[in-house]
Amino acid sequence: MTPALPASWLASRLGADPKEIERLRQSGELYAVRADGEAEWSYSAWQFGPGGHVPFAVRDTVKLAKAAGLSEHRLLGVLRRRVGLMGGGRLLDLLFEGNGDRVVAEVRAATG
Repeated sequence: MTPALPASWLASRLGADPKEIERLRQSGELYAVRADGEAEWSYSAWQFGPGGHVPFAVRDTVKLAKAAGLSEHRLLGVLRRRVGLMGGGRLLDLLFEGNGDRVVAEVRAATG
């Protein structure tokens, strides 16, 4: 797993908009956890790009995974898979390079 970061940290360190982060969590486009007794949600770091930006490909992939009942742990396992036969980048990298359609297809295959 990757570090879970509170929204307040994301806002102060990455410049992410806390209202947008909350909106994405509520709409099922980000994975978040809240420990018992904690008031603030924490978000896995892998979902955020430079400046705290959450690419649309990440949003679509998380939404699909959640709808299919895929845990974040299982999704991360799929996203860590290598692309191509010669050990290219990972599917996770494609999310941030704008090739989300390929990732969504791989996640859909993993849930089927």
